[in-house]
Amino acid sequence: METEEYRISFFNPTTPQARSNRNLIIQLFIIWAVAIFGFQILLKILSKPVPEEALVEFIPAWEKIESGNAVSYDYQVAGQSMVQVTGKLTLGPDEYDALKDGISWTLSRLLPDDELADLQQEVQLLNRLREEITSLRDARYLETKGSIISRAAPALGIGEGTLLAQLLPLALDDDMGNMAEENRLKIPGIMSLYLTHNRSVLTDTIFLGFPFHYFYTAVFLLVFFVGLCWLYCYRTDKLHAKLNFLEQID
Repeated sequence: METEEYRISFFNPTTPQARSNRNLIIQLFIIWAVAIFGFQILLKILSKPVPEEALVEFIPAWEKIESGNAVSYDYQVAGQSMVQVTGKLTLGPDEYDALKDGISWTLSRLLPDDELADLQQEVQLLNRLREEITSLRDARYLETKGSIISRAAPALGIGEGTLLAQLLPLALDDDMGNMAEENRLKIPGIMSLYLTHNRSVLTDTIFLGFPFHYFYTAVFLLVFFVGLCWLYCYRTDKLHAKLNFLEQID
């Protein structure tokens, strides 16, 4: 009895059609891999660390604070920059606590003793209310939060109606007169970490309303993948015609 054995192997094709199909798939895969990983490598090569404006202003202000030559403006700049970083979602608990300590301490250098004492009491009250309330719309909670903003924001040179001001009530410690030495040493590194970003012409160029690297990874690669799929179908049809390969459909 005569039998036919059909064996299909991608890595060891046994027919010209299978071999050509394998080679085409490998070629398209290499093109796709180069498009993805080549762009990421190019990003790494071209990117350079660029500090945000907040860090550029923070560094000289903090140096003056450390040397004891700071004026009120330096405390304001340092405080504003630290408040800005407290809004970073990836900030760790220890880092957040260090910044709270730093912001509170800068306020202690900007406010008169009586105003500082009143602010500390309000921060203590807010912390208690946060544990007691069941809704963030609680009238007393909102009133206390607004009062803290009205006291602390002007002292730091922050507009009361800004998003930065909304971060302030939760970015303050109720003990504002002292800053832990451990936190003082941590703060410059935290600021540098969160306010420095790798940038290049690929990230700064705006294309169709998007930074180019966003457009490339979110739009171009999708369209490119669809194009490769279409090319595979087209080349496969041409290959079948060249090899006189016809599919039998029962």
